[in-house]
Amino acid sequence: MNDDLVIDGITFNSRLMVGTGRHRTSAEMTASIEASGCEIITVAIGRIDLSNPGEKTILDFFDWDKYTILPNTAGSTTAEQAIFTARLGREGTGTSWVKLEVIPDPRHLMPDPVGTYSAAKELISDGFTVLPYIHADPVLADK
Repeated sequence: MNDDLVIDGITFNSRLMVGTGRHRTSAEMTASIEASGCEIITVAIGRIDLSNPGEKTILDFFDWDKYTILPNTAGSTTAEQAIFTARLGREGTGTSWVKLEVIPDPRHLMPDPVGTYSAAKELISDGFTVLPYIHADPVLADK
């Protein structure tokens, strides 16, 4: 049985996607991601400090030939913020893939299904491949 993950025609051997947040150091982050065996790394675009262009960002710590960088819209509380962040991510990474997160209240991390759907519709019409963070709702996922 072939259990590869295929997204937008690209095949991955690992289904694990690992985020870059919550690590104490960049060395710890890169070591844990390397040890995980993942092929896709999610990066919160809105949390990248763009104020000093000469300074390294989280995007500089990974081999882009080895990993697929998946920008995400973490920190977006509205569809409009998520759309802006997704477009910023596309400009900064060159990929039109996005992990779409619209979370109005960071205390409980519950996604906003209406905001996510609204943002997804616009992003898909703008050429994005959207991987939404949603509840296990097959009707919403189908839409």
